Amino acid sequence: MRSSNTSNRRAQTFALTILAACGLAVSGFDNAEARSRHHYDHEGYGLHSLHGNYGFAAQGIFDANFDAVSKATTGAMAIRVGVFSFDGEGNCKIHSMANKAGLKTAVAQDSKDTDTCTYSVDEFGTGMVDATLWGTSFKTFFVIVNDGDEFMFTRREGTDDVGGANLIYAVGKRQ
Repeated sequence: MRSSNTSNRRAQTFALTILAACGLAVSGFDNAEARSRHHYDHEGYGLHSLHGNYGFAAQGIFDANFDAVSKATTGAMAIRVGVFSFDGEGNCKIHSMANKAGLKTAVAQDSKDTDTCTYSVDEFGTGMVDATLWGTSFKTFFVIVNDGDEFMFTRREGTDDVGGANLIYAVGKRQ
C-alpha cells in the first residue's frame, strides 16, 4: 500500500509539475510575443512618444556657409553633448555644451524661462523640435527609434538658407 501511495503521489506531483511548466511556457511565449511587437502598434506615435530626459552627442559644422561658385562649405567642426527634456505634451528644454574648433572655451546652450522649446511628433515617429534659445532659432528634425528609447536627429540653426550649424549626425538616448 505504501509504495502504491508513494507512486501515486509521485505521479500526481509529476503531472502537476508538467501542467505548471506548460502554463509558464505558454505565459512566457505570450509575453515574449507581446514584447516583440512594437509597443506603438496600438497607440500610435504622438507627443507622448518622447517623454523624459534624453542624453545626446552630436557633431557638425558651426557657422557653415556654402559658396555656390566654389561649391565649398566653410566653417569649424563642433561637438555638442547635452540633454533634451520632453514633457510628453509638446514642451521641451535643452541643456548642452559645445566645443568648437578655434574657441578657447566651450559654449553652453541652456533653456531659460524666456526661451521657447516645443516639439511635434507625427504618426510615423518623425518630428521636429522648434526652439528659440538666447534669441536664435533652432529647428531639430528627428525620427524615433528603438521603441522610443532613442531618436536620431539633425539640426539647423538660424533661419537663412545658408549659415548656421548643421549637425551631421546625432543620437539622443533615454536616460
